[in-house]
Amino acid sequence: MTKDQNMLQQTQSSEPWMNGAAVVLSDGREVPITDTMVQQSLEALASNSNDAAKPARRAS
Repeated sequence: MTKDQNMLQQTQSSEPWMNGAAVVLSDGREVPITDTMVQQSLEALASNSNDAAKPARRAS
């Protein structure tokens, strides 16, 4: 499944607190941003941040 397809599956209902915010896809379609999209993005950032904070292993 591509990112575009994943986003489209999450667009069943836009979040009222987002005031119409949307992602514009390369083909021009607007996909409303959902709470799930925001949560997944923040979790991915937190995970990447934690991975970057780990000390690098040295070869013995």
